[in-house]
Amino acid sequence: MKNTFKILTFGFYILLYSCGVNSDKASEKAEILGLVDTYLKTYTTSSLLADISNNLIIPKYTTLDTKVSALQTAVTNYTATPDATNLNLVRTAWTETDLAYRQIEWAYFGPAYIPYNVYLYLDSFSRAFPIDPTSIESKITSNLAPNGLRVDGLDAVEYLLFKDNITTTNTAFSDNNRKTYLTKLVQDIKTQTGLLLFHWDKSRTSSFYYSFTNAGKGSRDYPNTKDGLTELTNQMVFFCNTIVDIKIAEPSGLRATNLGVKDITKVETPYANLAFDSLLQNLQGFSDLGNAGLYKFLSLRSETVVPRLKEQIKITTASVNSLKTKYGTFPNAITTGGSDVELMLNEFKKLRIIISTEVISALGGTIGVSSNDGD
Repeated sequence: MKNTFKILTFGFYILLYSCGVNSDKASEKAEILGLVDTYLKTYTTSSLLADISNNLIIPKYTTLDTKVSALQTAVTNYTATPDATNLNLVRTAWTETDLAYRQIEWAYFGPAYIPYNVYLYLDSFSRAFPIDPTSIESKITSNLAPNGLRVDGLDAVEYLLFKDNITTTNTAFSDNNRKTYLTKLVQDIKTQTGLLLFHWDKSRTSSFYYSFTNAGKGSRDYPNTKDGLTELTNQMVFFCNTIVDIKIAEPSGLRATNLGVKDITKVETPYANLAFDSLLQNLQGFSDLGNAGLYKFLSLRSETVVPRLKEQIKITTASVNSLKTKYGTFPNAITTGGSDVELMLNEFKKLRIIISTEVISALGGTIGVSSNDGD
């Protein structure tokens, strides 16, 4: 009798959900899904937010902070002795830091969002402006701090370390002002990673960690559990837009607004030539998000979405690796392999479609809408 009651009750919730689908009201669908979650005591939205926070975001930021510490040490050694060995070591440390950032670059919310911290010193070209070498050199000449747009962040460090060959770079760093500028740049980045960890610190009840993981339970930022889930899916969609429109299409002349005009100066990490590697780490970031709980959460709501999402990430990753193997660098691919670049771009577009339609639909969500938006 008890099992029969459970089946009938579950059937009632499913009927409500079906009505919600027909009404096409995202908030109602999300609430109904929440009722099903609660009744069946399965993997709930709250479980997902906690797992992503504890098993993905905090570990990624911890790793990033560790990489920045290693970069600081390498910079200290290099500015004391600017020789080829130390330059290669500091370049390697920068590369490891940058790629660690790319894995969590999609999570552009909370403490990682510019208004939250005024300046995001990790910010890449795809999020703000390309660096301004003229302004950077002017600040170095005047021995000014690296404050302001287009003169700071990981990209500015890349410029100082990679823009010239080893001999020229070492000669340039005989200038104490240049050493000071590099040191302050990395200190700003270290301050930023420290702030990220501070704001996600579980030992502080006022931290963003509690605001995010307590969505729908008195959270100041996320009044409903749906809001926390919407934050994650929105970030995935928005970051897909960034990859498609800014990272790939813009420099390749494949964006409608640039009328087919290629501009390889707009390629990300133009001096270190890490654009392909950055894209691979961005895709790894999506996989990590899935493995941290999103795949499990989705599979309870759809039998088809997770396999399709995993397969498209795999295919898209293969397309990037193919171009990297064939052309070496993204600027070379743009210059000599336009059709191949377009094929890679199309795979990212397919990934965007799956996330923005199938994933969002399975979760009963709406892109760009949460309680904070007045919905």
